[in-house]
Amino acid sequence: MTQTGMLALYAAVAFGLVSLLLVIAGQLSPWKPSPAKSKPYECGVSEPQPTEARWPVRFALVAMLFLIFDVEGLFFYPWAVQVRELGWHGLTAMGSFFAVLGVGYVYARGRGALIWK
Repeated sequence: MTQTGMLALYAAVAFGLVSLLLVIAGQLSPWKPSPAKSKPYECGVSEPQPTEARWPVRFALVAMLFLIFDVEGLFFYPWAVQVRELGWHGLTAMGSFFAVLGVGYVYARGRGALIWK
């Protein structure tokens, strides 16, 4: 059997298995609608606030800080993989990057951005 035939067989088996499991789950799962299940549920809050309510800026600030530090932290992985090939130049470059990241963390912590009230 060729590679194309094996791939087609694999795709057919996968599609059939997924279809079978969806049908079984649909037949076995209970269907009991209620008014409580019809209400919107968002982020652990049973009934969301009206759209006119103001959200604290702290939510957006914490989200942005998380994204910034998380994305910057991802740069450490490729550096750690290539640390021996980069030598001292790579070590000093990553040290300066870590210093800038540390200054940003100290500044955010000093401003109280990481204190959750």
